[in-house]
Amino acid sequence: MKNKICNNCKSINGERATYCRQCGGSLDDAVITEVEAVEIAPKPKAKVSGIGARPGGNRPASGRPADNSSNQIVIPKRPAKPDVVYWPFVVSLISAMVMLGLIVAFVLTSVNSDDSSEDASAAAISTTTGASSVASSAAPATEVSAADLSEITIGDIADQTYTGDAITIPFGLVYNGIELTEGVDYTVTYEDNIPIGTASVYFEGTGDRYTGSFSTTFNIVSGDEVCDDPANHDLNIFVMRIYWTMVGRSPSMEELTGNVHRLRNNEVTGVDFINEITFCDEAVNRQMNDIDFVNAFYQGALGRPADQAGLDYNVGLLQGGMSRTDFANAILNAPGGEFENICISLGITPV
Repeated sequence: MKNKICNNCKSINGERATYCRQCGGSLDDAVITEVEAVEIAPKPKAKVSGIGARPGGNRPASGRPADNSSNQIVIPKRPAKPDVVYWPFVVSLISAMVMLGLIVAFVLTSVNSDDSSEDASAAAISTTTGASSVASSAAPATEVSAADLSEITIGDIADQTYTGDAITIPFGLVYNGIELTEGVDYTVTYEDNIPIGTASVYFEGTGDRYTGSFSTTFNIVSGDEVCDDPANHDLNIFVMRIYWTMVGRSPSMEELTGNVHRLRNNEVTGVDFINEITFCDEAVNRQMNDIDFVNAFYQGALGRPADQAGLDYNVGLLQGGMSRTDFANAILNAPGGEFENICISLGITPV
């Protein structure tokens, strides 16, 4: 709707008005959108006098009604537009907050439920001492059994070359995807892992987490057909044993294979071979006392320690003046004696 403003008193008039209804002034045809309040000074009322006077005042000569208005005309402003609200965003935000609240409530409920179950289970376990039963809340609700390592299977192990030293394998045991630590989760022990032949490995679970045991084997070889023949395993041990006891070390690959061939081919007798190693410079330089010498010789030549009676007797002979060479020959050359039987069992010539 178009309004008109008075040029005199600035009051608002309707679009059909031809003069201001307040003061009778002329109107501006401009459209009025917003007008501040205007202070209008009151005009004195005209006195009514004479014949023909009209109540309500006289009209001015212009034919327009006199200004009977007073005080102040207030023109209200248009109300400000409300702030724009992004309702889809607000709805999404509220939905997310509600969902988050439900998740938190569910988690708290689950935790409280688990705690209540553990408390109830712990309270149900009791330890009995004499005739009284005392509830133990410190006991676990359930007891986890240790894993059984006997379920582990190890594949074939490649042949290992003889070195004269103990051969060990760097095993990396894995149980159900968990890599185990040697010495913490399990122990490893070896058997026959120095001489040529078959070595054994034994595994056993330790601690509270692992139990059970299992074993595996691997071969130690020299690459020499005679020495690697299982039929000559005891002969290999015979050669290695005299080195261990009298020289204090394992024979090298050349010493082992060379002496096995000599004995197998009857190039040297059993007695001569034992004397060669017993009285070689390396053995003599060890400077063993009589007791250690007798024990070492028994173990090397006969494969057993000296009994107490034999030890005392032979040590007495040595301390009485018998040479170690005579002592060795007395043991080795005894007809039908222990050493002769060993040589026969090995298939070598005794004397």
